[in-house]
Amino acid sequence: MKNKNKYIPIPIVIGIFGIFFLIVGCSINDSEQNTANNSAVENHPNKDSELALLMRKVYTDTDSIKQLIVNDKGTISKEYIEIVERIHTAIPTDASVKTPEFKAYTELMVNEANALFSNEQNKKEGFNNLVDRCVQCHQSFCPGPIKKINKLRIN
Repeated sequence: MKNKNKYIPIPIVIGIFGIFFLIVGCSINDSEQNTANNSAVENHPNKDSELALLMRKVYTDTDSIKQLIVNDKGTISKEYIEIVERIHTAIPTDASVKTPEFKAYTELMVNEANALFSNEQNKKEGFNNLVDRCVQCHQSFCPGPIKKINKLRIN
């Protein structure tokens, strides 16, 4: 019997390795992307509870109101006040947060928002009072975003 050496042509070997590395590379990239997406979620320790989502919206809206006041183009709206009032009923990540103290803080915040809405004279002072109420509540319940909230102040 004659012994024949069977060789696979080099272009086929390169093609097979190329496909292998392409598949492995894509799966590693997907893993890295999933890890990046998960870490983005982890930047919000309260995940996506109704209260956490509402607080993020309140922050964004408050920053917009800050810009209106700084540029003397407006102030707080009734819609904003209605959103702030929903803090009372929004479902938190941890139900134990909803204490009488929490309710008192949110009522103070609603009162500050109403005072700012009613006062055309001292909008900057009223806005900073509103920010102070936010910080006071967060000192008791969720201190993580205090540094970010303090940046809302108008100097």
